[in-house]
Amino acid sequence: MAMANNKTLCFTCNKEKITYLCDGCSKKFCLIHLTEHQEKLNEELKCLINDCDEFKDRLNKPKQNRQYLQNQILIKQINEWEKNSIEKIKEKAEDCRKIVNESSEIFLINIEMKLIDLTEQIKQIQKENEFNEINLNYLKDQLIEIKQKLNSSSNISVQEESQSFINDILIISSEKPKLNKWRQNAVTVAGGIGLGQKLNQLNFPAGIFIDKNK
Repeated sequence: MAMANNKTLCFTCNKEKITYLCDGCSKKFCLIHLTEHQEKLNEELKCLINDCDEFKDRLNKPKQNRQYLQNQILIKQINEWEKNSIEKIKEKAEDCRKIVNESSEIFLINIEMKLIDLTEQIKQIQKENEFNEINLNYLKDQLIEIKQKLNSSSNISVQEESQSFINDILIISSEKPKLNKWRQNAVTVAGGIGLGQKLNQLNFPAGIFIDKNK
């Protein structure tokens, strides 16, 4: 506060008195009203401090925080998506297992049918007692072919499709995580002498890891 040389009008009582300038509002007050003005400012400051303390208490009680309630709604949506996605995956996996088992069963049935047919041919030839080397070699080849088919892998395989049948979700937030600025005080310990497998060389590095000590 700066004391005026001449008498001027007080902002509060509007009387010509020795006034003092308030640096905050640039208004002039007489001594009495300047004191009142300062007391009023002190009361406003106390109210501001109380408001800050109340807000801090509210912030420290998550269940009373609106953001907490909103987060609970969002997490509930995420949990629902997770549950539905897992159910879809389980259903898809169960369908695939069923197809594998059914296909394997059909595969074995086909082999068994061929073996039955071959056995009938052998019985028929044996019954008629009319066969030669050509017939016998043919039957042998048929049996070898059936054995090879059983020993070979079936035409069943698992193939992953590039297009997912589960709807993906994204979290969109206007809040950006604060990243610490990189301090350029590192020392090169590997990679400075070309490609290789030694401890001071790199071979197609794919990432970087920073520990708690940076």
